Amino acid sequence: MKIYRPLSPFVLTQGFGENKACVDIETGKNVITCDGNNPPSGYRSLYGNDGHKGIDLIANHGQPVYCVADGTVSYIDTKEKSGLDVRVESQFDGVLHRHIYEHLMGYQPMVGDKIMCGDLIGWAGKTGYASGDHLHFQLEKRVGNTWVAIDPLPFMCTTFAPFVKLYPAIRAVLAGILEKWSDIFRRPR
Repeated sequence: MKIYRPLSPFVLTQGFGENKACVDIETGKNVITCDGNNPPSGYRSLYGNDGHKGIDLIANHGQPVYCVADGTVSYIDTKEKSGLDVRVESQFDGVLHRHIYEHLMGYQPMVGDKIMCGDLIGWAGKTGYASGDHLHFQLEKRVGNTWVAIDPLPFMCTTFAPFVKLYPAIRAVLAGILEKWSDIFRRPR
């Protein structure tokens, strides 16, 4: 399985399984950075005992977010915790996976759309439980009837997703150039 980076620059602020965010117990809205395993008085871990189910990436308000793999948009919603999110389902080695893009301020595709790696998903924001603009990216694997969160970093290439769309065009241009050069060198002198 291979996925690509949804943002550039790619700066990780919270990794998979970490527990560094707490939410105000009384209001359920004020999110702070803390040790979620030992939250301060009046706060609880935002993620519970399992920790963070994805990765958080620095993003500017309105920064474009791109699809990490070919797939089909399966779900778009707004929830109190995740804010506006887009979910894309993809097959890797015959196993269904889902990549989720959360806290968006807006989105481009519609449910049912076929989407390619490097296509625009939406724009980063701070909807839902977010202390600031960022992208929460989550990768899940279908196991039976359940989605199981997995760490996306071991599967993520260092290539920025939109560049994947450029590779075939670049290869075609280079092939044309090489063909012309070889014609020049094949000519009798």
